Amino acid sequence: MTAGHRNALAVLIAVAALPWSAAARAEVPMALDRINLSLGGYYASSDALVRVDGDVRGSDVRLERDVGLARERTIGRLRLAVLAGDSQGFEIDGYRLRRHGERSLSRALVYDDATFDVDARVRGDLDIDFASVAWRWWVAAGEHDVWGLGLGGGYYRLRGVLQGDASVNGEATYARTEDSAHAWAPLLELGWRHAFSPRLRLYADVAGVEKDWGPVTGHIYNAALGLEWFPWEHLGLGAEYGAQRIVVNVGRSDFHGHVRLDLDGPSLFARLRF
Repeated sequence: MTAGHRNALAVLIAVAALPWSAAARAEVPMALDRINLSLGGYYASSDALVRVDGDVRGSDVRLERDVGLARERTIGRLRLAVLAGDSQGFEIDGYRLRRHGERSLSRALVYDDATFDVDARVRGDLDIDFASVAWRWWVAAGEHDVWGLGLGGGYYRLRGVLQGDASVNGEATYARTEDSAHAWAPLLELGWRHAFSPRLRLYADVAGVEKDWGPVTGHIYNAALGLEWFPWEHLGLGAEYGAQRIVVNVGRSDFHGHVRLDLDGPSLFARLRF
């Protein structure tokens, strides 16, 4: 996170905290907080498939198998939830994935009209940024449970690179292909929160981002189940298991690209609440 992002986040928290006193906090359901900031890491196991078709159909490239991208990776993650009343507010979530690998191919690959032959040394990079912001409405179901609906937008940016020894039009050469795409898309979220006590809570979330117009289309689906524990009034820990399916298609006049990325694994957060 850059210094500018940190400063903006600090200002946002300070402004959000101004209107509420300790008395107002008591009106919030036990399963929610006025402000809940989570910082942590997501230890994700991944399976990525990439294909770029130029004048000829490209090969399906399994980045972990063909290019040597590490299957497991720890991703930093930030999440901020703020109530603007007793039953509604906004939530921001974001993470950044950076992966690269290098190895000798065991099969020939066609990628953006370049042919990477068997035994060619290749390097691959895959970068993904994701952020979402949604307004959430919560409905209490008894003293210990709330159900929520969120509407908002999700932003995703994708960048891929493949480079190495190849042949283009029958001639041996060193090839490097790179492309990126980004888009905003509508976001729908559903959530549930259960408070065993003010210090121990269970939650579940499902969310979907989908875009089916323009040169960049695709979807991102997310599901998570977590537990948070506050040994101190304002500071605690969160443990979560989550899974994501990311599909992005890029259609342009000279090529068509397809990326599918599956992520799943546990997360651990430090949580600050007010």
